[in-house]
Amino acid sequence: MYNPISTYRFQFNKEFTLKDAEQLIPYLQKSGVKTIYASPVFEAVKGSTHGYDVTNPLRINPEIGTEQDFENLVGKLHENGIGWVQDIVPNHMAFSPENPWIYDVLEKGRDSAFYNFFDIQETHPDENLNGKLMLPFFGKPLEQLIEDGELSIGLDENGFRLNYFDNCYPLSVPAYPKLLDAENRVHIPLTVAAFLNAERNIRNFDELRQKLVADYSESIKTKEYVDDCLHTANSDSERLKTIIDALYYYPSYWKDTETKINFRRFFTINGLICVNIQHEHVFEATHKLIANWVKNGLVDGVRIDHIDGLYNPGEYLERLRKLLGDKTYIVVEKILEKDEEIPADWPVEGTTGYDFLGMVNNLLTNPEKGPFFYEYYNEWIDKTDDFEDVFYKKNSFILYHRLKGELDNLTRECISLSAVMKTETDEKILKKAIGEFLVFCPIYKIYRSPSKFMDHEKSMVREIIGQAAEKNPALEKPLLLLEDLFLLKLPGMENEVPQTDRLFRHCMQFTGPLMAKGIEDTAFYSYNPFICHNEVGDSPSYFGIRTETFHNYMKERFEKMPLTMNVISSHDTKRGEDARARLNVLSDVPEAWVAATKEWHKLNRDFKQFDGNKEIPTPNDEYLIYQVLCAHFPMDAKIDESFKKRLEEYLVKAMREAKVNSSWSDPDEFYENETIAFVRKILSPDAKFPASLKRFMEEIIPHGITNSITQLILKNTLPGVPDTFQGTEKWNLSFVDPDNRREVDFEQLSADLDWIIKNYQTDAANLAESLWHQPLDGQLKQWMNWLTLNERNQYPDLFQQGSYTPFKVSGKYKKHIIAFSRKFGHQHLIVILPLNTASMPANPDWEDTLVELPGTNVLALENRLTKQTLEAEKALNVEDLFDVVPFGFLRNPK
Repeated sequence: MYNPISTYRFQFNKEFTLKDAEQLIPYLQKSGVKTIYASPVFEAVKGSTHGYDVTNPLRINPEIGTEQDFENLVGKLHENGIGWVQDIVPNHMAFSPENPWIYDVLEKGRDSAFYNFFDIQETHPDENLNGKLMLPFFGKPLEQLIEDGELSIGLDENGFRLNYFDNCYPLSVPAYPKLLDAENRVHIPLTVAAFLNAERNIRNFDELRQKLVADYSESIKTKEYVDDCLHTANSDSERLKTIIDALYYYPSYWKDTETKINFRRFFTINGLICVNIQHEHVFEATHKLIANWVKNGLVDGVRIDHIDGLYNPGEYLERLRKLLGDKTYIVVEKILEKDEEIPADWPVEGTTGYDFLGMVNNLLTNPEKGPFFYEYYNEWIDKTDDFEDVFYKKNSFILYHRLKGELDNLTRECISLSAVMKTETDEKILKKAIGEFLVFCPIYKIYRSPSKFMDHEKSMVREIIGQAAEKNPALEKPLLLLEDLFLLKLPGMENEVPQTDRLFRHCMQFTGPLMAKGIEDTAFYSYNPFICHNEVGDSPSYFGIRTETFHNYMKERFEKMPLTMNVISSHDTKRGEDARARLNVLSDVPEAWVAATKEWHKLNRDFKQFDGNKEIPTPNDEYLIYQVLCAHFPMDAKIDESFKKRLEEYLVKAMREAKVNSSWSDPDEFYENETIAFVRKILSPDAKFPASLKRFMEEIIPHGITNSITQLILKNTLPGVPDTFQGTEKWNLSFVDPDNRREVDFEQLSADLDWIIKNYQTDAANLAESLWHQPLDGQLKQWMNWLTLNERNQYPDLFQQGSYTPFKVSGKYKKHIIAFSRKFGHQHLIVILPLNTASMPANPDWEDTLVELPGTNVLALENRLTKQTLEAEKALNVEDLFDVVPFGFLRNPK
């Protein structure tokens, strides 16, 4: 099995290409990176900044390079001992005519070889969608588009197209004769007659289309005939409607997908259509390139995007493992809820690490202060909702207002089962019951189907039904019907087990999107008692854990998934890792936080607007703004125009994601603009707020730095494979995407690392002290990252196979230390780190705090941070260890 040792995440796009990455090989080498963890590199929608909108999984994205560029880059990386883990996207593709498979489906409908590649419902009660693929990319309903003259038909090198401003879609096969059947048919060109005389589905359509296009360019008569047909179609709305009626797709208003839909999309994104990867021929077709790369030794591992969206993830992973072989490293993007584990029979090395992020984030949060924050928040916003109420409301909102069409589809599938039909349950009531079942599902997905349920899944179904019935007593009967159905106990269903399995799997394909949109992309922006935990892999319902809990989790991690990934920043995280680490500090100083925010509220009240009884911004949004400013406040305290612009862009996204005062579907620009104006005013030089904020941040930032280094060292030394998201070697205070995909100054990073390495080799203790006392430029973090990653490189067996042993801490500040060892053979590493330092006295001397060491032998240990040697018999004195910098990274001398 390939061991990545450590990974470095690259986000490829037209601004950062394969050749750009090739220039960074010397920097990667000296940084200690052993594996590149690449965003999707396959052809994507033009201008894509992330690559998840794949248009062709069998071709390199030309905007980032060529196949040869890819081979050159990976070849040079391998020559320098650096591997490649590739992000792949099996769940969805771009729903765009740029996608050649979609283009073919739009043109040929069910006759397309790619039609069943996509998750499309062939029948639908809406007559406009029955037998036609919904095309939801238009700004108005079809009738209005035609009436306003916004649709037209044209011709290009690929044939006839339907034009809508800068967008164009291929005319479907049956529309050709409708367009070309002119009233005055005196002289009909042969290339035109081929479409008029043939059957509806022309077998050699592609050849005839090419001949017509060529003839149009070469023959004046053909050009005149075709131009006349186009003029007639574009000047006669009835003729245009007749042609559009013959299409295999239906041009739809983009908002219509909130109430009806006949294809499965990624979450609520109309531009991403889901793939039937469960069909073996679809699996084989979409994985040809990645399989070839693995076979030829270019790719060492893969990361599976959105595993929960797949119809049968376990089956998919078995096929993938068989295709890629036992030596290929495989991890899945999977958010684990509390006490959830990935299925033990999945042939993978683990997850992409959001579970790790959540555990570290909670370790750095003071668990004693949770009630304080929830109570203060409710007082601030004058509400009493707890997180369970909020989650229920937000999940319900997304389901019934954004995924209503999907819910209708599931209901029709359920009602089609004869065993269900015999119960004569009202369809509307059944739909509500299915909806509540989805809302109350506590995890992203139950992976087995009913016929394969174990006791655990059966208990979970009963629990979900019970919770839903308790919340909705009037739905108890239809909910119990669902329970009997999913537990295969409904009378008369003996012959419908396969159909029930399929229905259940379809339901489970929407619990993930519901959790993601309802919780991550709605509640995480609207429920703000402590936004540090509004993060992927975490939850605002959590508020800190004890070190014992963390140790138990890490021991289990070592035993079950030693090669799973450790992540604290990714392209999906809601804020940069150091912004989150700084927010953790607030949990140590709740009294100071309350005093500061109350002062800020008074200072800034005159800048608020009042629209009737509504404050702008609302108390909830104002409270969010203060937390966001604390999290992302620049290290140098300079609130310049660039920072304000980035902050404003974030706040607009946050308001729309929250779906309370604005939304993407119905943006309230008045509210947004007034909120931005409020932020501009409170941050102006004439306001009193900036000085107060700066004074508060002077007390918070140093402890945030301590937290950042603690979580960095944990990431790089604990069981698992640590990942560094591009540019996070230094302080990362970025907002959510796309802010976290800003350009990285690798030239400066490389120069700074050269200086760090030189000074570490010359005088490690002096470097440590210097960087600790002057941390604002981020070189402190870059040094720690380099040092710990290189330790992993020198001792890969220690970090992959070395035991994980928690150390007992005693003394006055024992709650403020986490300590453990990794041991493999004669290799021995001890890590001792501070926690919750803001709740300690300033500049503590740690008094009698000791880290107790097992055994009685005298240990000679080198502190790798300073290269100083310490001797310890039964315990290490924390005060001595933290003499230069307050972190312990110790190893037995070579």
